[in-house]
Amino acid sequence: MTTVAIILHILFILCLTSSIVTRSVGLVTADDKPSKRLWIPLMFGVSQGVMAVVGYNIGRLIEHLFTYIAEYMVFAMMLVVAVKLFVDSMHVLKGKMLYTVRSAWDMILLTILAAFNTLLMSLMGFCFMPFGAWYWFVLAVFVAGFLWAWFTVRIDFKPSMAKKMSFVEFSASVFMVIIAILYLFTDLMSNS
Repeated sequence: MTTVAIILHILFILCLTSSIVTRSVGLVTADDKPSKRLWIPLMFGVSQGVMAVVGYNIGRLIEHLFTYIAEYMVFAMMLVVAVKLFVDSMHVLKGKMLYTVRSAWDMILLTILAAFNTLLMSLMGFCFMPFGAWYWFVLAVFVAGFLWAWFTVRIDFKPSMAKKMSFVEFSASVFMVIIAILYLFTDLMSNS
């Protein structure tokens, strides 16, 4: 795998997991215990990894349906994720996707929602697997999910933060479209 392909795969994983930003900002305050500052990012990372495994296994069950159009299905899934990121960024900008966590169940649901893009993309894991193997992909989304949450969970939410969070998801949607086009029309995203 070339250096360019590795960089594109890392960028792809960061875009895929970027929706964590809008879901994690402000979940930890200065008064919270250090353990809470660690377990919330861990929950986001674990949910990314679990959804990747679930999606990959479901994809393996249905791969025979997409044998002849697999390349185009991967492209379509990348576009779906890009559109979802774009729509989410517009909702955040309008203040419609702000989350309040009152219980552990709310937190679990929030981490699952943040991992939905990973589930969608890992369905196509049988024909597009960043880093060449499913276990490296799972590790990559776990690490990216953990890092996104680690860096953003302690940021105090203010109305001006909505624009910044929206910009992160909007940028991810633009990069995802670019990566989808590169995937379809070049060999830069190939696993070889």
